[in-house]
Amino acid sequence: MNINMTFKHMDATEALKTHVNEKTAKILKFLKGEVEANWVFYLAGDEHVADLRIQGPRIDYFGQARTENMYHSIDAAIVKIEKQLKKHKEILKDHIHRERKAADKVNGGGGKTKAADDSEE
Repeated sequence: MNINMTFKHMDATEALKTHVNEKTAKILKFLKGEVEANWVFYLAGDEHVADLRIQGPRIDYFGQARTENMYHSIDAAIVKIEKQLKKHKEILKDHIHRERKAADKVNGGGGKTKAADDSEE
């Protein structure tokens, strides 16, 4: 787990770094392998912008949030990444169940796999 932070046109405070590390750690515990989280913070007019890109083996997620407060922007970017992770998990879960249903149809719906049927003969 590697967390990188870049601050453009603003100062980095310890409180902000601590908040980012806590929030990012909650997301990264759900990901396996060597995962890197890259944060970019900057001011765009009156808005505080937080960009988060999470990259790892076969994953690449991006979330950006613009609010009047940097802490709210961080929280909103985290929520966007969480939504992407949940959607990805549902896709994987649905894919696994779809394969199991297809195997059950082929094997007559008995719940056994073809390998189990072959070993009984």
